[in-house]
Amino acid sequence: MPDFYELLQVTETASFEEIKGSYKQLILQCHPDKLQQHDVTDPNREFLGEEERRDQNLSDFNAINEAWNTLKDPIKRKHYDAELLQSKFQAHSNIYAHITTSDMESIQLEVTEDGGEADGDADADKETATVWTYAYECRCGGQYLLDEARALDESTEQSGLVTSDAIVECSECSLVIVVKPSPTMSE
Repeated sequence: MPDFYELLQVTETASFEEIKGSYKQLILQCHPDKLQQHDVTDPNREFLGEEERRDQNLSDFNAINEAWNTLKDPIKRKHYDAELLQSKFQAHSNIYAHITTSDMESIQLEVTEDGGEADGDADADKETATVWTYAYECRCGGQYLLDEARALDESTEQSGLVTSDAIVECSECSLVIVVKPSPTMSE
């Protein structure tokens, strides 16, 4: 699978504007019409390998356009990111287990958040919130934590658990687990 981010010379966290700017810059460098103008104005160019160079430039042009057409659309980008992440993890042997959400333990955590108030006692400006997290024990003694926001399917009005595979890292080591939807939730 081609890495469109690498091709467009941006990071995976790049904003739409960053991707657009890089695309415009790169497309100008390898646009076939632009290259023909350079060929006409440069009489000292070498003819050896000219056809291979044109083929390579056309190939680069098409690849950059394919990358742009995928990354400019938020839905296509989300799907591409998921496929890219999955292909990266399949290339490595650091997957500890394939589990379902029903295999994970539901735990409740108390999280202290800063209330942002400047005056008053140090404890008075902190709020405590209860967060549900799904946990799975790793062989190293660490935990795989899937927070409620990731576990809930935010794309629908229903509150169901993950509807597609999620990759979760261990809190202590480099192992990961693949969390699949529970069979009862995907029906």
